[in-house]
Amino acid sequence: MKRILSVFLAALLMLSILASCAEQTPNEPPSTGTPSSAVEEPSTGQASETEPETEAPAAEEPATSKYEYEYVAPEDGSFTICGIPLSEYSLVLYFPTSSDYSYMERKLVVNPLKDSISSATGTDWDIKVIKNEKYDTQKWAEHEILLGSNFHRDGMPETDMQKNYYGVTADGTVYFSTPSPMMYPHLFRLFLEEFFGVPYASGAASAGCAIQECYREIPRFDIEALKADGYELVFEDNFDGDEIDWNRWALSEEVVGYKANICYDDMFLENGDLVFLGRETEIDGVKAWRGGEVCVREPYLYGYIEARIKVNYCESRANTEYWSAFWIYEPGVHTDEISQGGKYGVELDIVENWGPDHTSSCVWVAGAEGTEGLSDELYEVHNMGFNYPEEYHVYSVLWDENYYQIFVDGILIAYSDFYSGTSSIPEHIILSLIAKGDKHTQEMEMRTDYVRIWQKPAAQD
Repeated sequence: MKRILSVFLAALLMLSILASCAEQTPNEPPSTGTPSSAVEEPSTGQASETEPETEAPAAEEPATSKYEYEYVAPEDGSFTICGIPLSEYSLVLYFPTSSDYSYMERKLVVNPLKDSISSATGTDWDIKVIKNEKYDTQKWAEHEILLGSNFHRDGMPETDMQKNYYGVTADGTVYFSTPSPMMYPHLFRLFLEEFFGVPYASGAASAGCAIQECYREIPRFDIEALKADGYELVFEDNFDGDEIDWNRWALSEEVVGYKANICYDDMFLENGDLVFLGRETEIDGVKAWRGGEVCVREPYLYGYIEARIKVNYCESRANTEYWSAFWIYEPGVHTDEISQGGKYGVELDIVENWGPDHTSSCVWVAGAEGTEGLSDELYEVHNMGFNYPEEYHVYSVLWDENYYQIFVDGILIAYSDFYSGTSSIPEHIILSLIAKGDKHTQEMEMRTDYVRIWQKPAAQD
């Protein structure tokens, strides 16, 4: 009887164990006091988060604008600035009759401005040209689009003549400021492209705008960005030798047929500079005030061209004995049939110095439509806060198939495709110190620290 009882108890114990095992969920880890969703996996030396078995395809990056603001046309096609209808605005340009402005053609500023906004909005616009300082602080109209570095309104930044900038104040005043008045069409086209959705200089119509308070500034030129864009250094002369390398340089008369009044002995290297002296010398029994001029022997087509220069002293454009210049040139610029508006020959004055804080840049062409002989687009640059005769500055041009962009110390001072686009033929690069007139009171000096040329491989070919 005891034996039967023992077998019965053993059977009950076995059934109890089997029932206990059946209650556990298969593959469930033992409880650790942590919710199962947070159970840590054994360490593998990598991040603890588990990767999905199959990685989902990456979503495509949305197309990004080159501007801070992504243009979206208003649904109703309206034009507003800080909620104010654009039709209530007046365009106001500061362009006085003073000597600082007298050499520039006002129509080359006014016409592109009027054409750009009229095409964008489908309405005719006029521009109020301010010729005195009365409206520096006094409003011309209730709602203004101001083009002038002298204007001051609530919410506008302090004037900085070493910057190109534009924006909209909280109360809706639109402002533009630049070192050269000739730059306003360029800034205005950038403004229309970002906020009106109009491709640059296209003359296209806009689908409307809804602009709010903003500030935009054109950054200084960056040589590293140039390298990243594929440009390579193809020419460099730091003038560290004992004498000018005439294998790389030539007198202008030799290569472009332009004979300057120079003295060969007054062009030399000294302390790492190419030096031109301007003084009275006697050559072949003829006394005259002469200077210096050389050009890079090999011509170049397109590229970034720069020189670091300390110019001679010059009191003013009207009272000039000598002027320093850095320029590119092709003799065909003087012939209508050859230049064809600058497409096949141009004179591009990267810099001409006219005073302690006054330079200019100019594009010269022949054969512009409706004209005979030379036509020009002149960019005057005053009051940037420099002392050019006492300081070295880097003067440069970025020349490509579309535009000339001219800089002083990386500050954009000219942006041009006058008249028929940029020159499409090789041109010579020239440095010069030239006497003006025959009344002189003192000797002059121009010093160049270096000249460098950068090109893309395609341009080199």
